[in-house]
Amino acid sequence: MKKREKKVNRHTRNFVRMPYFEYVAVSFMLIRFVTSLHCDIAFMESKEGKLKIANCQNIGLTQVPSFLPNDINILDLSENNIKNLSNYDFERYGILEKLIVKKNKLHHIEDKSFVGLNRLKILDMSENKLNLLHSYTSDLFLPLVNLRNLDIRRNMEQQSETNLYHYPDNAFAVLEQLDFFALDMAPNPSFGKGFRRLKKLKSLTFELCYLQYLNNSVFENFSSNINELNLKVCRLHLVHVENDILLPFPKMTKLNLDGTCMHLKQALNILSPYRGKRFKLINFGGLSCPAFNNENYTFVVTITKEMMQYLRTICVEWLDLSDNGIVDFEEDSLLSYDRPECLENIFFKGNRFAFSKGRQMDELKSFLQNCKNLKTLDYSYIPVKYELSNNDLDRNIVHEKQQFESKSSEVIILPRSLETLLLSNVLCYDFQRIFLIPEGSNLTNLDVSFGFSLTSILFQKNSSQKIETLVIDGHPYSSFIVQEELMNNGKIKTFKWRDASLYIHMNPENKHYSSRIQELFKKLKYLEHLDMSKNSLWFLPANVFESMTYLSEIRLSKNLFHLVPRQIMDLTNIKLLDFRQNLLTTLDKNTRVWADSMNQQHGLSILMEDNAFECNCDNLDFIDWINKTKVKLDSRSYKCTLVNGSLITVRESYEKMHDLFSHCESSTWLTVASTLLSTCFVTGFLFLIYGKRWEISLFFYQKFRIIVKKKYCKSFKYDVFVSYGDDSGPWIKNYLIPKLEHEWKLKMCFKDRDFLPGCSYFDTEAESIENSRHVIFLLTPSFKSSEDYLFAVERVKHEKRIRNIENIIVLAKDISLKDIPTELTYIWNYVSFIQWPDDTDDFDIMWQQLRLWVCSDLM
Repeated sequence: MKKREKKVNRHTRNFVRMPYFEYVAVSFMLIRFVTSLHCDIAFMESKEGKLKIANCQNIGLTQVPSFLPNDINILDLSENNIKNLSNYDFERYGILEKLIVKKNKLHHIEDKSFVGLNRLKILDMSENKLNLLHSYTSDLFLPLVNLRNLDIRRNMEQQSETNLYHYPDNAFAVLEQLDFFALDMAPNPSFGKGFRRLKKLKSLTFELCYLQYLNNSVFENFSSNINELNLKVCRLHLVHVENDILLPFPKMTKLNLDGTCMHLKQALNILSPYRGKRFKLINFGGLSCPAFNNENYTFVVTITKEMMQYLRTICVEWLDLSDNGIVDFEEDSLLSYDRPECLENIFFKGNRFAFSKGRQMDELKSFLQNCKNLKTLDYSYIPVKYELSNNDLDRNIVHEKQQFESKSSEVIILPRSLETLLLSNVLCYDFQRIFLIPEGSNLTNLDVSFGFSLTSILFQKNSSQKIETLVIDGHPYSSFIVQEELMNNGKIKTFKWRDASLYIHMNPENKHYSSRIQELFKKLKYLEHLDMSKNSLWFLPANVFESMTYLSEIRLSKNLFHLVPRQIMDLTNIKLLDFRQNLLTTLDKNTRVWADSMNQQHGLSILMEDNAFECNCDNLDFIDWINKTKVKLDSRSYKCTLVNGSLITVRESYEKMHDLFSHCESSTWLTVASTLLSTCFVTGFLFLIYGKRWEISLFFYQKFRIIVKKKYCKSFKYDVFVSYGDDSGPWIKNYLIPKLEHEWKLKMCFKDRDFLPGCSYFDTEAESIENSRHVIFLLTPSFKSSEDYLFAVERVKHEKRIRNIENIIVLAKDISLKDIPTELTYIWNYVSFIQWPDDTDDFDIMWQQLRLWVCSDLM
């Protein structure tokens, strides 16, 4: 029977043929085989040889499957609904080396559940509901004599009590081969003497952390061989730490306290046992928590020489001091290290200190000069000083910039060894500083996104030749990207230009910037990854991807595309398209054919969540394609809108296609009939026109003559009619009349001089507008309060509609564009606008512009 069992093939799901009398004998096995049919069996090459893997992830299992092949090496049961592990559940899998049961609902494990797993090396039961005090008995792990890696973190429920929490040391003491242990941390932990037997333990991790107290004796029973301690994201309490907690770990080389509410001052003090030692990693990122700000441990931190007394002596390769509220540093403190040549990666991200002039700048330059092996410098997310919109500050900045240009004291020369420079989100409007990339630099990754400061980057000759990743998010047309040295290096493979309002520059009407961006993109010949998300784009310039023959990934999410741009169809190496959160209503036939072709060649993934897809008769082919294509999609249940406006998923519309779209066939026939009827009507109409062609020609000839005569042969009584408010009389008398009538010899009409008493005011105004070639609205603060301005606007609209007026000119004086009456905006398409300047030097330009419009037929 075991032989037949092995012949069951999961991929074909066909049973081996057997005689009829044997069906009854094996029928009892069918139900139990169902579980194995949903698990993927695969092979993987490793250093130890070929491994057989059973992937049963996320298939709804409620218990351990018992009819998988018994020669599997790795079993993945993660993301199922298993609540209990029973005795002998894994006994038949005797050569299992790795077992993953994370993200289930485990809350109980029987004592003999792991019997038979004497070869197991890795056990992952993280993210379950196992009570640390009650789930692990002293006999539970006895069969696991070769276990090296145990992960039971993220199981503890939130602990509010601060009483001493005794960990079950007897349960873990049997795991003498363990070298990696990950578990949860109680508020006030106590690790018993049983942990002394874990002599081979090297890595200790606490992740789901409710820690509140760390006294000097808390780790005393752990192995002195531990070289890595991770105590991450303890944010429920401010952790009170005694200085000598790390004395039991003399061989420590990796210390990670990322995100733990332990004040930076405390963290630096616990390094006292490691004077002069060598570390691979010290991660003190995100320690200072503003929620626990007090007099002793303030959120605002100034680094002192005393705080750095231990860290400065340590030879550390990776140092992270990010997000600690650092606002300043004393002399010979933050940037002073006994062995700066050890530093390879340093992170200052998320603090609030700036490298000012004088002493701090000198220390920075000395520090970078001595860090001969530095590979990563992260000085990003630094909000020091915002730009203030006042003229005095602007003048000071310009003055400071001019002073700087004659000096070189603020030039910061970066090490040639530097590979990654992160200067994103820097807000430092204090003084200008320049980061100089020297010749022979190894810089490959440059991020200057969302930088609003006086910081600049300059490249010496050939110093940008190795840059492969460039991020300039937030810069509409950044000065960084126009440097020939940077863009012509021919090595950039990843280019990110997000949230930069590119719709302004890529607008088809903005031909100048559109062509410049095309020229820029032509230089990116070796680009592989392009990200222009969140730019409100609905259009891409023609041939924008023409030179990018290696492009394999395009991300255009959070834009306004209604269709996938045609330019993408010319690319032949695309493996990922990201069009999430756009306005796509469908994928047209050409796009679908191209996508299937790309998928057959090298595989293709398309991301399209949160679009405006429509489920209607015109989109039936698209709905069918979504459910049948082999292209890898981020979903096959995209939301779409039915004709009645209701929302449904594409999968539901596919499953209910007959019910939802049965009317589409009748609509098709109705369309055909309507088309035929329309064709007959148009044909008859054309025959009618042909028969009456001479009468029609004569009719249009007569009408055209009337229009031409009316426009070009009418004689006007006035050249210019002026509509104005009560405060404009002196200006018209002293400036407008001398210029238009005396100098330009034009005849003007305005109410204070040319309207005769006794006649109807509005009749006179209407007649004057009708007999004027041009109309000028003189906008001043009192214009809207005049009694007749609405009538004048309406009359001008009428005369413009019947083509009596040639030009409507709006001349704004002592009034801004936003205060212009809304009634004028209705004729704005026909208006020539002049903003009268305050500066007398610009008067001649304005007069010339006005003369061009009112005297064009005389010039």
